[in-house]
Amino acid sequence: MSETFVVPDSLSPSSTSTFQTCPLQFRFQNIQKLPQPPSAAAVKGNVVHRALELLFGLDAPSRTAQAAHDFLAQAKTEFEPTYDITGLNLSEAEAAKFWAECTVLVDKYLQMEDPQTINNIDVELWVTAPLQGFLLRGFIDRVERDANGGIVISDYKTGKAPRANDVDSKMTQLHMYAYMLNDMRGEMPASIQLLYIKDGVRHTRTPTEQTMRFVVTRTNALYKAIEKACTTTTFPTNKSSLCFFCNFQRWCPEFGGNPDKAAEEAPIAYPRPAA
Repeated sequence: MSETFVVPDSLSPSSTSTFQTCPLQFRFQNIQKLPQPPSAAAVKGNVVHRALELLFGLDAPSRTAQAAHDFLAQAKTEFEPTYDITGLNLSEAEAAKFWAECTVLVDKYLQMEDPQTINNIDVELWVTAPLQGFLLRGFIDRVERDANGGIVISDYKTGKAPRANDVDSKMTQLHMYAYMLNDMRGEMPASIQLLYIKDGVRHTRTPTEQTMRFVVTRTNALYKAIEKACTTTTFPTNKSSLCFFCNFQRWCPEFGGNPDKAAEEAPIAYPRPAA
Protein backbone atom coordinates (compact mmCIF):
# COMPACT_ATOMS: atom_id res chain seq x y z
CA MET A 1 0.00 0.00 0.00
CA SER A 2 1.27 3.50 -0.80
CA GLU A 3 1.93 5.93 2.03
CA THR A 4 -0.90 8.10 0.79
CA PHE A 5 -3.75 7.83 -1.69
CA VAL A 6 -4.10 10.15 -4.67
CA VAL A 7 -6.66 12.82 -3.92
CA PRO A 8 -9.40 12.80 -6.59
CA ASP A 9 -9.66 15.91 -8.75
CA SER A 10 -13.39 15.48 -9.27
CA LEU A 11 -16.42 14.19 -7.42
CA SER A 12 -19.89 13.11 -8.50
CA PRO A 13 -23.00 13.50 -6.36
CA SER A 14 -23.14 9.72 -5.92
CA SER A 15 -19.50 9.50 -4.80
CA THR A 16 -20.06 12.17 -2.13
CA SER A 17 -23.00 10.10 -0.92
CA THR A 18 -20.78 7.00 -0.77
CA PHE A 19 -18.22 8.87 1.35
CA GLN A 20 -20.92 9.95 3.77
CA THR A 21 -22.33 6.44 3.94
CA CYS A 22 -18.93 4.83 4.61
CA PRO A 23 -15.51 6.41 4.00
CA LEU A 24 -13.85 2.98 3.71
CA GLN A 25 -16.28 1.92 1.00
CA PHE A 26 -15.47 5.20 -0.78
CA ARG A 27 -11.77 4.31 -0.61
CA PHE A 28 -12.32 0.88 -2.12
CA GLN A 29 -14.78 2.04 -4.75
CA ASN A 30 -13.73 5.56 -5.73
CA ILE A 31 -10.06 5.85 -4.83
CA GLN A 32 -8.67 2.34 -5.41
CA LYS A 33 -11.43 1.57 -7.96
CA LEU A 34 -11.56 -2.08 -7.00
CA PRO A 35 -13.70 -4.44 -9.05
CA GLN A 36 -17.16 -5.42 -7.86
CA PRO A 37 -19.67 -7.95 -9.15
CA PRO A 38 -22.72 -6.45 -10.86
CA SER A 39 -25.88 -5.96 -8.82
CA ALA A 40 -29.16 -7.16 -10.31
CA ALA A 41 -31.01 -4.14 -8.89
CA ALA A 42 -28.47 -1.68 -10.30
CA VAL A 43 -28.34 -3.34 -13.71
CA LYS A 44 -32.13 -3.39 -13.86
CA GLY A 45 -32.11 0.33 -13.19
CA ASN A 46 -29.51 0.91 -15.91
CA VAL A 47 -31.56 -1.06 -18.44
CA VAL A 48 -34.70 0.95 -17.73
CA HIS A 49 -32.74 4.20 -17.80
CA ARG A 50 -31.41 3.25 -21.22
CA ALA A 51 -34.88 2.49 -22.56
CA LEU A 52 -36.19 5.85 -21.33
CA GLU A 53 -33.16 7.66 -22.70
CA LEU A 54 -33.93 6.24 -26.14
CA LEU A 55 -37.64 7.00 -25.76
CA PHE A 56 -36.96 10.67 -25.05
CA GLY A 57 -34.75 10.85 -28.11
CA LEU A 58 -37.97 10.74 -30.14
CA ASP A 59 -40.29 13.63 -30.93
CA ALA A 60 -43.12 13.82 -28.40
CA PRO A 61 -45.89 12.32 -30.62
CA SER A 62 -43.73 9.23 -31.25
CA ARG A 63 -43.24 8.41 -27.55
CA THR A 64 -45.83 5.66 -27.45
CA ALA A 65 -46.05 2.66 -25.17
CA GLN A 66 -45.01 0.47 -28.11
CA ALA A 67 -41.94 2.62 -28.66
CA ALA A 68 -41.04 2.32 -24.98
CA HIS A 69 -41.22 -1.47 -25.19
CA ASP A 70 -39.29 -1.52 -28.45
CA PHE A 71 -36.53 0.48 -26.78
CA LEU A 72 -36.55 -1.87 -23.80
CA ALA A 73 -35.97 -4.69 -26.28
CA GLN A 74 -33.09 -2.69 -27.77
CA ALA A 75 -31.64 -2.12 -24.29
CA LYS A 76 -31.87 -5.85 -23.64
CA THR A 77 -29.93 -6.55 -26.84
CA GLU A 78 -27.29 -4.01 -25.80
CA PHE A 79 -26.89 -5.29 -22.25
CA GLU A 80 -27.13 -9.08 -22.71
CA PRO A 81 -23.55 -9.58 -24.00
CA THR A 82 -22.01 -7.33 -21.34
CA TYR A 83 -20.52 -8.25 -17.98
CA ASP A 84 -23.40 -6.37 -16.34
CA ILE A 85 -25.62 -9.29 -17.33
CA THR A 86 -23.20 -12.20 -17.72
CA GLY A 87 -21.67 -11.36 -14.34
CA LEU A 88 -25.04 -11.92 -12.67
CA ASN A 89 -24.82 -15.63 -13.56
CA LEU A 90 -28.59 -15.89 -13.95
CA SER A 91 -30.27 -19.19 -14.65
CA GLU A 92 -32.75 -19.31 -17.52
CA ALA A 93 -35.63 -18.85 -15.07
CA GLU A 94 -33.86 -16.03 -13.24
CA ALA A 95 -33.09 -14.27 -16.51
CA ALA A 96 -36.73 -14.49 -17.58
CA LYS A 97 -37.76 -13.00 -14.23
CA PHE A 98 -35.16 -10.24 -14.54
CA TRP A 99 -36.39 -9.10 -17.95
CA ALA A 100 -40.04 -9.44 -16.91
CA GLU A 101 -39.33 -7.10 -13.99
CA CYS A 102 -37.75 -4.61 -16.40
CA THR A 103 -40.94 -4.73 -18.47
CA VAL A 104 -43.04 -4.10 -15.37
CA LEU A 105 -40.91 -1.06 -14.52
CA VAL A 106 -41.37 0.39 -18.00
CA ASP A 107 -45.14 -0.17 -17.71
CA LYS A 108 -45.17 1.49 -14.29
CA TYR A 109 -43.31 4.46 -15.72
CA LEU A 110 -45.94 4.81 -18.46
CA GLN A 111 -48.64 4.77 -15.77
CA MET A 112 -46.80 7.47 -13.86
CA GLU A 113 -46.64 10.07 -16.63
CA ASP A 114 -47.39 10.45 -20.31
CA PRO A 115 -44.03 10.87 -22.07
CA GLN A 116 -45.78 12.63 -24.95
CA THR A 117 -46.57 15.55 -22.63
CA ILE A 118 -42.96 16.10 -21.51
CA ASN A 119 -41.15 19.04 -23.09
CA ASN A 120 -37.68 17.61 -22.64
CA ILE A 121 -34.63 19.49 -23.86
CA ASP A 122 -31.85 17.09 -22.80
CA VAL A 123 -31.37 13.48 -21.73
CA GLU A 124 -28.29 12.03 -20.00
CA LEU A 125 -26.83 15.55 -19.87
CA TRP A 126 -23.20 15.81 -18.73
CA VAL A 127 -22.82 18.70 -16.28
CA THR A 128 -19.81 20.09 -14.39
CA ALA A 129 -18.97 22.96 -12.07
CA PRO A 130 -15.66 23.99 -10.47
CA LEU A 131 -15.45 24.22 -6.69
CA GLN A 132 -12.47 24.73 -4.37
CA GLY A 133 -9.68 22.77 -6.04
CA PHE A 134 -11.84 20.12 -7.67
CA LEU A 135 -14.62 19.58 -10.18
CA LEU A 136 -18.16 18.52 -9.45
CA ARG A 137 -19.53 16.43 -12.33
CA GLY A 138 -22.26 14.00 -13.32
CA PHE A 139 -25.07 13.05 -15.69
CA ILE A 140 -28.65 14.32 -15.37
CA ASP A 141 -31.28 11.79 -16.47
CA ARG A 142 -33.62 14.34 -18.02
CA VAL A 143 -33.93 18.11 -18.35
CA GLU A 144 -37.25 19.59 -19.43
CA ARG A 145 -39.29 22.79 -19.49
CA ASP A 146 -42.45 23.15 -17.41
CA ALA A 147 -45.61 24.93 -18.52
CA ASN A 148 -44.14 28.27 -17.43
CA GLY A 149 -40.88 27.73 -19.30
CA GLY A 150 -38.86 26.91 -16.21
CA ILE A 151 -36.18 24.21 -16.19
CA VAL A 152 -37.03 20.94 -14.45
CA ILE A 153 -34.43 18.32 -13.53
CA SER A 154 -35.85 14.79 -13.38
CA ASP A 155 -34.13 11.74 -11.96
CA TYR A 156 -35.51 8.20 -12.35
CA LYS A 157 -35.27 5.73 -9.48
CA THR A 158 -36.22 2.07 -9.85
CA GLY A 159 -35.85 1.14 -6.18
CA LYS A 160 -38.25 1.53 -3.31
CA ALA A 161 -39.52 5.03 -2.53
CA PRO A 162 -38.10 6.47 0.71
CA ARG A 163 -40.02 7.25 3.86
CA ALA A 164 -41.31 10.82 4.12
CA ASN A 165 -38.63 11.69 6.68
CA ASP A 166 -35.87 10.60 4.29
CA VAL A 167 -36.98 12.47 1.17
CA ASP A 168 -34.96 15.64 1.74
CA SER A 169 -31.73 13.68 2.15
CA LYS A 170 -32.49 11.85 -1.10
CA MET A 171 -32.93 15.22 -2.85
CA THR A 172 -29.41 16.33 -1.92
CA GLN A 173 -27.86 14.94 -5.10
CA LEU A 174 -30.46 16.68 -7.26
CA HIS A 175 -29.65 20.02 -5.62
CA MET A 176 -26.04 19.36 -6.67
CA TYR A 177 -27.18 18.78 -10.25
CA ALA A 178 -29.21 21.98 -10.09
CA TYR A 179 -26.10 23.84 -8.97
CA MET A 180 -24.05 22.45 -11.86
CA LEU A 181 -26.72 23.18 -14.46
CA ASN A 182 -27.13 26.71 -13.13
CA ASP A 183 -23.37 27.22 -13.24
CA MET A 184 -23.19 25.99 -16.84
CA ARG A 185 -26.24 27.71 -18.26
CA GLY A 186 -26.86 30.63 -15.93
CA GLU A 187 -30.44 29.59 -15.26
CA MET A 188 -31.69 28.37 -11.91
CA PRO A 189 -33.90 25.27 -12.32
CA ALA A 190 -37.50 25.93 -11.31
CA SER A 191 -37.78 22.48 -9.76
CA ILE A 192 -36.07 19.15 -9.22
CA GLN A 193 -37.93 15.87 -9.02
CA LEU A 194 -37.31 12.26 -8.11
CA LEU A 195 -39.51 9.75 -9.94
CA TYR A 196 -39.75 6.47 -8.03
CA ILE A 197 -41.06 4.40 -10.89
CA LYS A 198 -41.67 1.15 -9.02
CA ASP A 199 -44.01 2.80 -6.50
CA GLY A 200 -45.36 5.54 -8.76
CA VAL A 201 -44.17 8.22 -6.33
CA ARG A 202 -42.91 11.66 -7.33
CA HIS A 203 -41.07 14.00 -4.96
CA THR A 204 -40.46 17.60 -6.00
CA ARG A 205 -38.44 20.43 -4.48
CA THR A 206 -37.61 24.00 -5.51
CA PRO A 207 -33.92 25.00 -5.63
CA THR A 208 -33.12 28.37 -4.08
CA GLU A 209 -30.06 30.57 -3.68
CA GLN A 210 -29.84 29.25 -0.13
CA THR A 211 -29.82 25.60 -1.23
CA MET A 212 -27.19 26.43 -3.85
CA ARG A 213 -24.95 28.03 -1.19
CA PHE A 214 -25.45 24.92 0.92
CA VAL A 215 -24.30 22.74 -2.00
CA VAL A 216 -21.07 24.71 -2.19
CA THR A 217 -20.44 24.71 1.57
CA ARG A 218 -21.30 21.04 2.04
CA THR A 219 -19.42 19.73 -0.99
CA ASN A 220 -16.29 21.75 -0.23
CA ALA A 221 -16.34 20.40 3.32
CA LEU A 222 -16.73 16.84 2.06
CA TYR A 223 -13.82 17.32 -0.32
CA LYS A 224 -11.63 18.57 2.52
CA ALA A 225 -12.56 15.45 4.52
CA ILE A 226 -11.74 13.23 1.51
CA GLU A 227 -8.44 15.06 0.99
CA LYS A 228 -7.52 14.49 4.64
CA ALA A 229 -8.50 10.83 4.46
CA CYS A 230 -6.29 10.33 1.40
CA THR A 231 -3.25 12.03 2.89
CA THR A 232 -3.58 10.29 6.28
CA THR A 233 -4.83 6.99 4.73
CA THR A 234 -7.52 7.03 7.40
CA PHE A 235 -10.90 6.00 6.01
CA PRO A 236 -13.21 5.18 8.93
CA THR A 237 -15.93 2.56 8.75
CA ASN A 238 -19.58 3.28 9.33
CA LYS A 239 -21.35 0.08 10.28
CA SER A 240 -25.02 -0.06 9.37
CA SER A 241 -27.62 -2.34 7.81
CA LEU A 242 -26.17 -1.36 4.42
CA CYS A 243 -23.02 -3.35 5.25
CA PHE A 244 -24.78 -6.57 4.32
CA PHE A 245 -25.14 -5.32 0.74
CA CYS A 246 -21.50 -4.22 0.47
CA ASN A 247 -19.18 -6.18 -1.81
CA PHE A 248 -16.15 -5.19 0.28
CA GLN A 249 -17.35 -6.65 3.56
CA ARG A 250 -14.63 -9.32 3.65
CA TRP A 251 -11.94 -6.59 3.80
CA CYS A 252 -13.73 -4.44 6.36
CA PRO A 253 -12.34 -4.37 9.93
CA GLU A 254 -15.91 -4.33 11.24
CA PHE A 255 -16.13 -7.92 9.98
CA GLY A 256 -12.58 -8.99 10.82
CA GLY A 257 -11.10 -8.06 7.45
CA ASN A 258 -7.90 -6.31 6.47
CA PRO A 259 -8.42 -3.30 4.15
CA ASP A 260 -4.81 -3.44 2.98
CA LYS A 261 -5.41 -6.83 1.34
CA ALA A 262 -8.32 -5.61 -0.77
CA ALA A 263 -6.23 -4.28 -3.67
CA GLU A 264 -4.61 -7.68 -4.16
CA GLU A 265 -7.57 -9.92 -3.35
CA ALA A 266 -10.54 -8.10 -4.89
CA PRO A 267 -9.45 -8.71 -8.52
CA ILE A 268 -9.14 -12.42 -7.64
CA ALA A 269 -12.48 -12.52 -5.84
CA TYR A 270 -14.25 -10.56 -8.58
CA PRO A 271 -12.45 -11.34 -11.86
CA ARG A 272 -13.64 -9.47 -14.91
CA PRO A 273 -13.48 -10.90 -18.43
CA ALA A 274 -10.85 -9.45 -20.73
CA ALA A 275 -12.13 -6.53 -22.75
